[in-house]
Amino acid sequence: MEHISPQALRHNIQRKTVISRHPDARALAGPNPWTALAVPVLLTLHWGMAYVVGQTNLLWCFLAAFFVGQFIIHSAGALLHETAHRLVFHRTGPKLAFDLGLELILASFGKQLTYQYEHVTSHHPFLGNYERDYEHEDICSFNARRTIKASHPVTQHLLTLLTLVLHLLPFGFIFSDKILVPLYERASGRSMKDRSRHIGARKVPRNLTLLFVAVSLAVNVFLFMAFGFLGWLYHNWSLSLFLGKMGVSNLGQSLSEHEGMDEIEPTYSDYRFQNLFLFNTGYHHEHHTFPNVPWNRLPKLKEIAPDVFCRENPRTYLKLWLDHVRGDFTPSRRNGLMNQDLTERCPKASAPSGN
Repeated sequence: MEHISPQALRHNIQRKTVISRHPDARALAGPNPWTALAVPVLLTLHWGMAYVVGQTNLLWCFLAAFFVGQFIIHSAGALLHETAHRLVFHRTGPKLAFDLGLELILASFGKQLTYQYEHVTSHHPFLGNYERDYEHEDICSFNARRTIKASHPVTQHLLTLLTLVLHLLPFGFIFSDKILVPLYERASGRSMKDRSRHIGARKVPRNLTLLFVAVSLAVNVFLFMAFGFLGWLYHNWSLSLFLGKMGVSNLGQSLSEHEGMDEIEPTYSDYRFQNLFLFNTGYHHEHHTFPNVPWNRLPKLKEIAPDVFCRENPRTYLKLWLDHVRGDFTPSRRNGLMNQDLTERCPKASAPSGN
């Protein structure tokens, strides 16, 4: 069995420390099935907005997706985080029903399952380990930007701008790679893919993926038939913005949680207003220390152990996102490899693919 990362071990030690000082912390663990009531609320908001947008035009469709839709998707994503840890329903049957309900909002074509499996079997036990923690950016992608910025900073600024423009478009996060990867490889002369990295997270069963893909297809057909092209586009535009570089709150939260060197610096929390609609996912230090405590009880952990849970990121999600963009996409996770010569790990772009 593989050892957990030093950062994950630190959280385990902190958990034991808190329990030794506050034994009542044990009682906070366990699922909260009342969380399931949030799904029909978010579904009503999302489909209701799709109905309204369906009566308007393309401009209002974009504005609704950017200022409303992506945040509804982010809120549903926070629920996805809860169910990944079995903090809504622990038993398989009710959990599956809840996850399918989330798919009515997300229509992720099964990608929510990939997230759940990777989050639990990769991110938590191997927090801060580039080779195993899937949340770390591909080191060769980072190296390409670093190389271009060092020799041709204007070129990197233009590539940053092009990325933002593409990610403003519906489905931009999907087709942008087809455009950007060749441009980055040509400008840097290096591959954008680290082929020596093997995360090793558990794989989603194929039959389960097919079920969720079928639900997503049905959702898309329903949105188009019920709310017209603009209603259907609103949903997919919202999802595209959320997943791409224009996902201000989603990307800002990712930048906030483990800023800096994971193996050295503890996890950050954020206690600002967005926790009201993100189901307290800002209590991230508390969550990594007590991953079996549901969202509504995380504030209690901070209350009983303020000496442990005292590391709040001073920058807001918006400020982190702005700094990320201004820095030509600064990495959301740092690791020791970023300070090394990556010539061998990231070969010339024209070289044949390795294993």
